Amino acid sequence: MASKTIKRRSVPNSREVLYGFHPVMEALKAGWRTIFSVMVDRRALSERQTQVVELAQKRRISCQTLTSDQIRVASGSDQHQGVAAVVSPLPTDSMDAIFTEIVRDEATCLLVLLDSIVDPNNLGAIVRTAHCVGADALVVPKDRAVGAIPAVSKASAGALEHTRLCRVTNLAGTIQWLKKQGVWVAGLTMAADRTVFQADLKGPLALVVGGEEKGLRPLVRQHCDYLIRIPLRGRVDSLNASVAAAVVLYEAFRQRQAPV
Repeated sequence: MASKTIKRRSVPNSREVLYGFHPVMEALKAGWRTIFSVMVDRRALSERQTQVVELAQKRRISCQTLTSDQIRVASGSDQHQGVAAVVSPLPTDSMDAIFTEIVRDEATCLLVLLDSIVDPNNLGAIVRTAHCVGADALVVPKDRAVGAIPAVSKASAGALEHTRLCRVTNLAGTIQWLKKQGVWVAGLTMAADRTVFQADLKGPLALVVGGEEKGLRPLVRQHCDYLIRIPLRGRVDSLNASVAAAVVLYEAFRQRQAPV
């Protein structure tokens, strides 16, 4: 999900606190958010804190020294690693803008659609894997799903800061729109007859991953072009959503790297 210049929608006059070295550092590098200030918890800076402060100063962003407890209160987390930043929310993209750019670049798209993922750790892990395999964007419903909150950036080790994220009101409608654009839509479910290793994942593809407990909703599953599953041999009947997404995304990555 490499950064490209396209119009993103942001929430005016809204602020949140990113916490942890990687989220703050990657936000400074990506330049998608407005960063109002950076906070560190010591005057004798660690090596990581020095990197953050030096980059912030180059961007003419104010830095302040607070106690660890003050940063914990500001961020709402004790996992801040002595680094936090007051920032604007991560801007979002529209599907139309992303798809227009993909077509313009003549690239074969790889999109990840998430159906009701509510755990920030799961979303963060999926974001990190999707970024590593070069997916073009993540699509997340606006309702009954976690969004791009600071906990997700922390769980993604900062990968969220480089991610094109779309929030949509109707995931089934988005799937129908993508199919009209020539994108094949594959739903991940244990009820599928075809395994991920039998499926062709090389073309324009949207992978749909279901929520933690119920998987794909019936209407979403109904609109997929085909369904795929990950074969299992153990006594447990399913994988964690983020692990399952990683398996399929890396199989898609493997197929796309193979010579034609």
